[in-house]
Amino acid sequence: MIYVVYDLINIESYSNFLKFQKKMIRMLMKRCFTVQIKELEEAGKVIKLNKQHKKAEVEQFTPIPTSPVLGPIKIEDPKVSNKTYRWCSCGLSQKQPLCDGSHQGTSFKPFRFTLEQETDSLQLCGCKLTKNVPFCDGQTCVNLRKQSGQP
Repeated sequence: MIYVVYDLINIESYSNFLKFQKKMIRMLMKRCFTVQIKELEEAGKVIKLNKQHKKAEVEQFTPIPTSPVLGPIKIEDPKVSNKTYRWCSCGLSQKQPLCDGSHQGTSFKPFRFTLEQETDSLQLCGCKLTKNVPFCDGQTCVNLRKQSGQP
């Protein structure tokens, strides 16, 4: 709740006071609405205007990531147990396949994982649509390449 203290001595008349009050209410409502929209977008929801019923409805949506690479991205000599990796799920990171925080302001969050077994390399998903997050499933990127006409 926000309280606004009015100094009636500085406001010339009651009608000016009412105009000022309406202006303040509109400004506060606009700010609150803007914050609510941002929170909905970050939660993966979208506002759909229903003109027939003259109301706004909130619906869940699945955001589509950017696919920087249509194939696996290899990480050599990954660390086991003591390192937490953050796989980029949005595709905006400049440090692919790992997160650099570029997802800020979107509904995407990095996928955190640690390795339990020693391995020479990791094949992390580059298309961001794998069914085996964060690892490349080997099939999704092949299908995407076929659809786009890439070899």
